[in-house]
Amino acid sequence: MSDTFKPALGDLLQVLAPPLIWFLHLTTVYGAEALICIGPAAAAATMMTWTITLATAVALTALLLTAWTLHRGNAPHTQSLGSSRFLHGVSHLLILLSLLGIAWTVLPTIFLPTCA
Repeated sequence: MSDTFKPALGDLLQVLAPPLIWFLHLTTVYGAEALICIGPAAAAATMMTWTITLATAVALTALLLTAWTLHRGNAPHTQSLGSSRFLHGVSHLLILLSLLGIAWTVLPTIFLPTCA
């Protein structure tokens, strides 16, 4: 791959990482809900609680790592020639939007009974 495509590919991955993290969290939580709720109700509540907690912790850690990497790469001495302030701003906004998406995904699991 030539050097002209490397910054563009890095910027694209930087912009797409937060929505992908939210998407993986959403599919994990709802997929686990569908698969775990097939079994007995007593075991399903405990299993769903741990699954949601683990998936949310992993997603929040990944978003935090993405934000830290973005902030660290935004320092003046580490900016590449292909980096754009606009893309950094979009990445920050997508991180916030993904945090809201994760919170919105977790809210029903907090307020509603498991496998209801």
